[in-house]
Amino acid sequence: MDMIPHEKRMDDERRERLKKGPAEVERLEVPPGGGAAQTPYPDYDVAREDKWQLDWDGKTREVVSKRVREVPPFRFFSAEEAALLEAICARALPQPDRVASGSVPIAPYIDERLYTGGGDGYHRPEMPPDRLAYKYGLVGVEQSARTVHGAPFGALDAAQQDAVLQAIADGSPPGRVWESGALPPKQFFQLLMKDVVAAYYAHPEAWSEIGFNGPASPRGHVRLALGSRDPWEAEEKRPRSSAELVRQAKARR
Repeated sequence: MDMIPHEKRMDDERRERLKKGPAEVERLEVPPGGGAAQTPYPDYDVAREDKWQLDWDGKTREVVSKRVREVPPFRFFSAEEAALLEAICARALPQPDRVASGSVPIAPYIDERLYTGGGDGYHRPEMPPDRLAYKYGLVGVEQSARTVHGAPFGALDAAQQDAVLQAIADGSPPGRVWESGALPPKQFFQLLMKDVVAAYYAHPEAWSEIGFNGPASPRGHVRLALGSRDPWEAEEKRPRSSAELVRQAKARR
């Protein structure tokens, strides 16, 4: 398909800017496909040189870089609570096609949100405040694990951990926290998963995994016609439907 004039102009500008030298923020090293073996985009790097240098301004590069290079320390949870939350997150959103050292961090960003008091600006009336909900929720997970399996959650195998979390998601877990009405289990599980998914898909490696080209700042998109693709966008190498990806994910659990 021939380029229309404004598309050609934008591509020419990209080439000229690339000749001017490196960006002021050192380029991120993001593994192709985000390091995920099952991605439909095994060759895509959201921070490849031309995109890093041309399509994001300095502030965007700084924010994206910080997401990878400056994982926040745990400041809200105790060491024991942090370890439990890490174990819960590992089952809530498994990353089996990544090596352990290359997993996208999730629990530290939940901790950061709670420590800084961030939120969505609304509160469900049946739920305690988020900070208290997580404190209660972690105690509830441990109570359920010990009641059903006689061991702490972190000592259970993956199937047992999944069963504990499924009972909470279904709203029928054992344990004093849940049975007392202090914390509705279904609503806590929804809060947990919202935070888990938000933390995961805010990471550049997850962007590369799903073919997302990151913040459209400041360039935006040029080729808007159906079926067209800008040079900095991902190209699917292993075409698969979303339904198939979900089925495969369920089969791995």
